[in-house]
Amino acid sequence: MWFRLSPAKNNPQNAPFFLILHGHGTTSRPTFYSEKNWNIIAPMDNFGFESKGSWWLGEDGGESTRMLLKMVVEAAKEIIDADLDSKLCIYGSSMGGYGAILNAQYLGATAVYANVPQIHLLGSTYSELGMKPYFQAVLGQQPDDIHNNLCNYIRGCEGEHPLYFICENRFGQRNYLSEQAMTIVSTFNELNINYHLEIVPTTGHNKNLGLREVRALFEKHIEELNYLLEDVNL
Repeated sequence: MWFRLSPAKNNPQNAPFFLILHGHGTTSRPTFYSEKNWNIIAPMDNFGFESKGSWWLGEDGGESTRMLLKMVVEAAKEIIDADLDSKLCIYGSSMGGYGAILNAQYLGATAVYANVPQIHLLGSTYSELGMKPYFQAVLGQQPDDIHNNLCNYIRGCEGEHPLYFICENRFGQRNYLSEQAMTIVSTFNELNINYHLEIVPTTGHNKNLGLREVRALFEKHIEELNYLLEDVNL
């Protein structure tokens, strides 16, 4: 898996990590985003149908992309000679939002920001509006309920959850809000899992906050990162 690593300008060995997971089809190059006090990891998921992404999971029912992603995070920490216990926060939009939620515990993330994430793949309105071939390539001929619907995945997670940030447009694609973001929010409520929810009063399927704004949310709401607040520069 190809990735770009942008070490923090200040003391990268002790800086937290910000993992950025791109959306479906945006596989031409990783972001050049960098930060003063954060190490930035920007990998590329150019697997799956038409090489447009495998939802940070894998192909044909497997978990190859997920395993590669873990190797990327471990390699980035090794390159920087960072503490293995360094804080990790994940940002993902759309396909990347699915991947961020799916891989949060797997990667030991402290927080996850999922913008307009897919939660329910095959069987959703979003799937029937044109995404079905991409989801089938990821999930295979016999899709399992855990990966096809992240509500089931969350219910099966053991141990401590990260803090989840969910952001969605009020008027997106048909049935998207009710079938995607709100279903996982209901699951969070059901399981008493902490979360931050923002519904943006706009139409579309957009990147609603910039990466620096997301970073500022992490610094504000993750107590161990509060010391970075004085350096916020949105």
